Amino acid sequence: MARVPYVSDAAASVIPDLPALFAEIAGLRGSVLNLYRALANQPPALRAFMGMSHYVRDNSSLDPALRELAILATGHSLNVPYEKYHHLPLARRAGVSDAKLAALPEWRKSPEFSVTERAVLAYADGVARSRAVDEETFRALAENLSTAEIVDLSLTLGWYHLCAAILGPLRIEIEDQAG
Repeated sequence: MARVPYVSDAAASVIPDLPALFAEIAGLRGSVLNLYRALANQPPALRAFMGMSHYVRDNSSLDPALRELAILATGHSLNVPYEKYHHLPLARRAGVSDAKLAALPEWRKSPEFSVTERAVLAYADGVARSRAVDEETFRALAENLSTAEIVDLSLTLGWYHLCAAILGPLRIEIEDQAG
């Protein structure tokens, strides 16, 4: 059970600016997920959160398939079921094959991934394990991504580490598993 309440649509209707924010979120994301409902206990924080989320998910220079692989790799490394659950369908929509998704937990052993995908996955893994990467990993990334893409990948990874630091301690539940 979540450690903070999920703000319902009815409760949101009496909080200034929250109905408009929920409508904006639903327009961007299709629905108001439990993560957003938990953060809605502090509406200015939710608005700030959504600003960065919008950049990372919708305006970054990073190819959407690479972004989703990086997010899923982070979800696996940090053991965040909520992120894995929500980003599997997004990865499919971005063009990541089911074979790659199945191979992701053991990506180092799989022939499914391109050189660029391997560089992104190695970078994501290094960041998750130590918040750093070695020169070889960074060199491989720099050979395959532009500087802007590397910055956007780094922001994406940092963003999903932040999400993990919210989802875990607050025990945010996957929507169809919430009591």
